[in-house]
Amino acid sequence: MRKQLLIENKMGRYFKYAIGEIILVMIGILLALQVNTWNNNSELKKEEQKILKSLLGEFKENLVKFDFAYKFHINRKRVIETIMSVNPKELATDSLINLMQGVNDNYTFDPYQGIYNSIINSGKIELISNDSLKNKISRIQDIVRDYQEEEIGVREFTKQNLYPFQLGESMGYFNYDLNNKSLNQSIKTNYVKMIESIRFNNLMQHLRGWMSSIFEEGPILRKELLSIINLLEQEIERNN
Repeated sequence: MRKQLLIENKMGRYFKYAIGEIILVMIGILLALQVNTWNNNSELKKEEQKILKSLLGEFKENLVKFDFAYKFHINRKRVIETIMSVNPKELATDSLINLMQGVNDNYTFDPYQGIYNSIINSGKIELISNDSLKNKISRIQDIVRDYQEEEIGVREFTKQNLYPFQLGESMGYFNYDLNNKSLNQSIKTNYVKMIESIRFNNLMQHLRGWMSSIFEEGPILRKELLSIINLLEQEIERNN
């Protein structure tokens, strides 16, 4: 057709036809790019949704683990306050043993981080389109670390001070026998002597002081975990 138009010396119609062809080609290219972009975006959204669901599962598990560990700390604090306020002579041997076991309970929050680390290290966190959620996920590790530092401080104080003191004071409950009255009386005497000592009371005061930081950092961490879980659920629902 172009050749025919040139032969007939119809240059205006020729140029219009040529421009029309170029426009059609450009439209075809743009449509192809648009379809390709749409396909890529669709794949990225699927990948983002997969990441969000994986993170949600891990964060929910970690919230359960945190609550479990934090409950131990609350119970330990309660036991410390109890053992500092009761008259040990009025308690039975098994009650004293139970109290001492509660004082000695050391528990730490050790979250699952396989999915989290994989997403951070691979750079896939950038696939999360919600900037607020992305920032919270990026910063949560610092909050976890702050909390864990307090737990580690309590654990180290217990290991370096409380345990050595107890070992030097004849713990006794490893050989506890409900039917052996003579042995039980001996164990109770040792416990009463230890609990009434100035050294033990000083240790309890210091331990309670060390634990106070756990109860400051713990609620902050739990609030942040809940916030991330809520945002993940909202994003997953929005992307469905």
